Amino acid sequence: MKFCMTSRDDIHVAYEQGEEAVVELIMGLDVEVEKLAVQLLEQGATIQELQARLEKDSSNSSKPPSSDGYGKKNNDEKRTESLRKSGQKTNGGQPGHKGKTLEQSKAPHHIEVKKVNTCVHCGSGLENKDVSGHEERQVFDIPAIRIEITSFKAEIKTCPQCKHENRGQFPAHVTQPTQYGNGIKTWACYFSNQHYTIN
Repeated sequence: MKFCMTSRDDIHVAYEQGEEAVVELIMGLDVEVEKLAVQLLEQGATIQELQARLEKDSSNSSKPPSSDGYGKKNNDEKRTESLRKSGQKTNGGQPGHKGKTLEQSKAPHHIEVKKVNTCVHCGSGLENKDVSGHEERQVFDIPAIRIEITSFKAEIKTCPQCKHENRGQFPAHVTQPTQYGNGIKTWACYFSNQHYTIN
């Protein structure tokens, strides 16, 4: 991507034209910088992926040894088991060790009550019977990602003195009637570089 440099003459012309021209010039530069930042992010992700692929061989991935080629490492002493000296303790957790697990939340976001309507033993109806207790199980999950739309509205006001129409300024990164935000651009770059498929 070619970056359009602003010359001293461009700055001087904008200065002569007034504040609005200077603001427009700077906002244009902001747009160019944002495009460069997105491009650098994409290139950085691509470089990292290529470096990771170059470093993979049969010893650190599922690739077969035959794929190592002439650059294979010297593995004269192939290790097939742990080099740690065996001791008195067995593998895994030791007796008396207090384990840790996912604990239930006291304030879940959603509660679903699974009702008992009939007896599984005799088939009697239980709709109007009292509940003697509950057994609770909880599922921790990440909610689905959804797109959030932000509408920017710039005010338009006409000066009662000179009748000039004045408009509010949009943020520098908002340049189109509709556009994708930086969040979507980042995820698109990530998925295109990290989660591609190889035929």
